[in-house]
Amino acid sequence: MKRGERWGTRDEKNVTFCPVKKPVIKNWVLSPHAVKRMEERKISLAELQTVLSQPDLIIPQGPKWIFAKRLPARRDNLIAAVLLQKKEKELWLVISVLIRFEKKI
Repeated sequence: MKRGERWGTRDEKNVTFCPVKKPVIKNWVLSPHAVKRMEERKISLAELQTVLSQPDLIIPQGPKWIFAKRLPARRDNLIAAVLLQKKEKELWLVISVLIRFEKKI
């Protein structure tokens, strides 16, 4: 990606662009809170992996990042994950997951 370029995804309803460089998340772990929220919201590990690897929306918030994705099989979209990048830079901590996520304008 060249400086100034934006990446995005397109679905039948929306085009989403993110002006930040998409971080690559290879290694991640779940916090106990995230595990509890995944169980409550019936979010599978496979769905979470899809959100992290193919997000429709990425929002950097200081040390935290929000990755969100619309999943066709779910009715409670957007599904979002809140992550914290650890100092090692190779490990990401999923601190929570959300359903019906809406980006505040």
